[in-house]
Amino acid sequence: MADAAGGRMTFTVEVLSSPRFADDAAARVALALPGEGSVVLTGGTTARPVYACLAEADIGWGGLDVLFSDERCVPPDDDASNFGMASEALLRGARPRRVHRMRGEEDPEAAARAYDEEIAPLVEHGLDLVLLGMGADCHVAGLFPSSPALGEGRRLCRAVDRPDGMRGLTLTPPALRAGSRVLLLVAGRAKADAVRRAVAGDEPPETCPARLLASHPDAVFLLDDAAAGAL
Repeated sequence: MADAAGGRMTFTVEVLSSPRFADDAAARVALALPGEGSVVLTGGTTARPVYACLAEADIGWGGLDVLFSDERCVPPDDDASNFGMASEALLRGARPRRVHRMRGEEDPEAAARAYDEEIAPLVEHGLDLVLLGMGADCHVAGLFPSSPALGEGRRLCRAVDRPDGMRGLTLTPPALRAGSRVLLLVAGRAKADAVRRAVAGDEPPETCPARLLASHPDAVFLLDDAAAGAL
């Protein structure tokens, strides 16, 4: 664990064997899931196989509210939809108590306001588990470097412009920091330098958004061997 003093990080780092990353990460997520409460799901190629493994595990989801960290502004049946991916890989079989979907097919600003209002009681109570990925540019959720949403201090969901040219919706720093526990799922050699910057660096969130969680008391990187290669 790195120390927050002197600008260093407080992240705990767990390195998992690359061939078994999805299985082992899913096992750690399963242990962190509350019997009742809330969990935030992330999108991305790293999360999909983890969700597939979770779907095969003997886990009761009936007491859980499911939220999303971010979404592209597309319909839920679009191939780019995080909800669509999570639904196919996990949620159809898991049957959680309630799924709080970001409505990417609607006007982005209106959808962000609606999601803010919908999840506010859950965030006020405290989110039990937040799952995030991290990109090679150190982005988390839909919070990319230099995004105005990085400075949001009140709203829980914002509409954002994504680097790929698409519009998106994202949870904001106040919402992400409301998680009692945060697990960041990161795999692949292409992410190794980003992991080094987040864990061992001292950049501000404006250039390394993962550092928004620098002072979080329980934020854990679950890495495969390749992603941990630069540590």
